[in-house]
Amino acid sequence: MANVTLKLMTIFSTDVGLSQIEYSDVEILADVIDLFMTEHGNKIRKNFLNQKGKLETHVVILVNGRNYLFLDELNTKLNNDDIIVISPPLVGG
Repeated sequence: MANVTLKLMTIFSTDVGLSQIEYSDVEILADVIDLFMTEHGNKIRKNFLNQKGKLETHVVILVNGRNYLFLDELNTKLNNDDIIVISPPLVGG
């Protein structure tokens, strides 16, 4: 089990009113997302989940700077002091 930090960027931070949250005793990324949605889902659901209750495809989730889609997705194993970032897509020039 790991202790991790979840960092929220832009609209997610604004919706929740926090820029980061500490989670303890989690094993995989899905554990963090489940805890986050249980605690804050009512504030963030419209920007985070689609109509079917699945993660929006535009939501960027990084684990230690790496996109979770290129790891083991929501089954990505977590270690102590991992940093998870949730952000909308960042675009610009």
